[in-house]
Amino acid sequence: MRVAIFTFFILFIILPNNLKAQRLSDTLKLDLTSKVDSLINFGIQRKAFPGAQVLIFKKDSIRVNKTYGYHTYDSLIPVSKNDLYDLASVTKVLASTLAIMKLYELYGFNIKDPVSKWIPSLKKSNKQNHSFEQILSHSAGWLPYIAHQNLVLNKRGNFKRNTLSNIKDSRFPGYVSDSLYVHKRYQKKIFRRIKKTKLTTMGEMVYSGMFYFYLPQLVKRMSGLSFSEFLDTHFYDSMKLERITFLPTSKFSKTEIVPTERDSVFRKQLVHGWVHDEAASLMGGISGNAGLFANANSIAPLLQMLLQKGIYKGRQFLNPKTITLFSQRTYPEGSNPRGLGFDKPSLDLKDTNRYPSTLVSHKTFGHTGYTGTMVWIDPEYDCFVILLTNRVYPFRQQRGLYELNIRPRLLNYTIKDVSYTHLTQPTKRIV
Repeated sequence: MRVAIFTFFILFIILPNNLKAQRLSDTLKLDLTSKVDSLINFGIQRKAFPGAQVLIFKKDSIRVNKTYGYHTYDSLIPVSKNDLYDLASVTKVLASTLAIMKLYELYGFNIKDPVSKWIPSLKKSNKQNHSFEQILSHSAGWLPYIAHQNLVLNKRGNFKRNTLSNIKDSRFPGYVSDSLYVHKRYQKKIFRRIKKTKLTTMGEMVYSGMFYFYLPQLVKRMSGLSFSEFLDTHFYDSMKLERITFLPTSKFSKTEIVPTERDSVFRKQLVHGWVHDEAASLMGGISGNAGLFANANSIAPLLQMLLQKGIYKGRQFLNPKTITLFSQRTYPEGSNPRGLGFDKPSLDLKDTNRYPSTLVSHKTFGHTGYTGTMVWIDPEYDCFVILLTNRVYPFRQQRGLYELNIRPRLLNYTIKDVSYTHLTQPTKRIV
């Protein structure tokens, strides 16, 4: 009799509550999807970008994984989940920072080591005593960027002699883009320029991409592997990520790669399947600052691994302590919000325009890219968000992505939805 009463209680009291919770969860899931749909379609309508991929993971599963729009505004090729986007500066975290984290574990270098200890070419420069900690947190005072592409042009806008050529030969072997080749010694000029640059005020946060040009050298010196080989060995191939790569046209058709920009100044052609960043293109398309191409489905496992303390599908790719070290604020007592390689939220919690969103937690880490990309992980809310666009198509002057606050609004929608479902959704780890 007692068993029957207990069963009755379960069926008529607890079960209905669970069903209500499930219905609420399903409703909220649909609500998140509808908000994302409206936001991204609004961006396309206002020509902030011609198309996009969005992937949102929270609590226990992927909640949004959709494509929108077309490769270009001519509406000929719809965006598919297989399509690759130029990640721009997201390369800095999904390639360079991951590589440094793995080098840190494998070879035990100290993040306080002077960079010249491992990159001898920086000895006898004003940068030789800068530590990895200072450089990766963008507090070493390195200049933001050198417009190398401007230095290959003469006053008439034509290529200088001994820089670029439309004909490949023994002097111009380096591929820059379609029918454009760089002089065999030009990369050495790039490194000489970086080495000789003046410094800004050390200790202040000045975002700089110049150290990342040295990443392939650093990886080669420590591991004996090329930059791509190292990433494939320790992450991409090991995790069976089929659509994340440098030099995408060597593996995929251009119909599977979203065009980036009609470059009217430097390359004077459609940039399609080749890195958009001009300096990275002069480096042969493989650089630590830019050059990585991927789709959202190949990025998601990397973010999931970082969210799950280095574990993906039962395998430990990074130590939890390493992830904590690199993803937390490097100088918590100062005004610099950056981690080691990772971007972090701004410190002013009362700022109504707080970067990257008003709602993300202080534990959030990730990065954005110039082409209109972003990846953000929020361990506090157990979620991550991926947005891939080609907002610079047809020209980089396009500002709609920023003016419409697409990226902050996408993050806010996600966090609000997470907070609503926090009490209704059980946490089910996908490992």
